[in-house]
Amino acid sequence: MVRVRAYDLRSNAQEALFRVQMLTDDDALSEAAEAVLADVTALPKTDSRPELDQRRVKTRDDISRLVRASKRHL
Repeated sequence: MVRVRAYDLRSNAQEALFRVQMLTDDDALSEAAEAVLADVTALPKTDSRPELDQRRVKTRDDISRLVRASKRHL
């Protein structure tokens, strides 16, 4: 069940990356979106619960920053 959820989250993050790349030619924004996708992809490979919790907070914060930055291009 966790793997299925992780796959869904990764798919959603990848779709968001493609949307960012379609809406803007801002290289920094695209690179930030790619970094967030890489971090989300790494979540299921985390070795311990404390590390997972830290990564989840980081990805959540990074996604929030990415959304705010993306809004400037709409």
